[in-house]
Amino acid sequence: MINIQDVRPVYLFYGSERFLLQAALQELIAAVAPGDNPFNLTRLNGESASMAEILTHANTLPFFTERKLVIVDNCPQGWFANRKKAVESDAEAAETAAEPDLASLLAYLQNPAESTVLVFLAGESINKAKKLSKAAAKCGVVQEFAQLKGNNAMLWLDNLLSQKGCAMEPAAKQQLLLYCDYDCTLINNELEKLSVYTAGQPKISRADVDAVVSSNATASIFNLIDYVATGNLSQSLRALEQVTLSEAPESVLPRLADHFQTLYIVREMQQQGYTVKEIMSASGKGHPFVIEKAGRQAVKYTERKLQKALETLLMADRKFKSGVSDIMDAIETAIIQICLLSR
Repeated sequence: MINIQDVRPVYLFYGSERFLLQAALQELIAAVAPGDNPFNLTRLNGESASMAEILTHANTLPFFTERKLVIVDNCPQGWFANRKKAVESDAEAAETAAEPDLASLLAYLQNPAESTVLVFLAGESINKAKKLSKAAAKCGVVQEFAQLKGNNAMLWLDNLLSQKGCAMEPAAKQQLLLYCDYDCTLINNELEKLSVYTAGQPKISRADVDAVVSSNATASIFNLIDYVATGNLSQSLRALEQVTLSEAPESVLPRLADHFQTLYIVREMQQQGYTVKEIMSASGKGHPFVIEKAGRQAVKYTERKLQKALETLLMADRKFKSGVSDIMDAIETAIIQICLLSR
């Protein structure tokens, strides 16, 4: 747990393992902004809020509390990571125009407010050589949340089991990690089901894991959805093969359509400045890290491309149901077309 005396004025969180990132963020919230005081916690969307708005919140004194917490979600790529090279002239002009904003942020990081804890939630990677990254490291904490592997994954699982009051056989732990491909979100979700399934047993066994996790069916469909959404064609087709070993192919198109509908909702609401909680309510997704992942994936698409992806999935479903196309051919064609859209 984070001690209030150890809290730094600036945090930069990034990495592919968003479950761990969100857990660390919740610890920080509990330490700095516990309870329901609306004056000591502000969340802003970095893609829609202006730099002036962010810095105004950071420099405003807290009310009825020693410190306040300002969280900036979805930090634009150009802040702490390398920008993708702009192709269009108007995009280049927009980047140039943003430089004064970055200068004002750099000035803040060089002298942050003592009564504010400012947290930046960036993407999967950053450039530590950038001025903003160096300034954040100098005045605060820069922490990566990478996918856990090997002994680190086992230690984390042991800690999670302890928190949930569960015990698990060593072989069962290994199998759970393997089935979930070391994805902390999947591991947590499967462990919830396992704890219910094995209620009253002294330990969760390998057989229990095999029965509940169902040969990685859950992980496979999630992996398939993520690969398609990120445009990874080869991995998408491999994951499709894995999914159809344990699930009916007919279930794939609705799951993909549901995910792309979520991407559409998240993209539109993020651009309008809605909070993660509001987006969770509108999309029907119960976890903030699901919304964060959807937000990162949606960046790859324009509104029209997301509409096109949904139309592609609908057309594939119609072709299959009308007998025009075999279900696997329909799914594979749709996946290829969507992966090309993301490029």
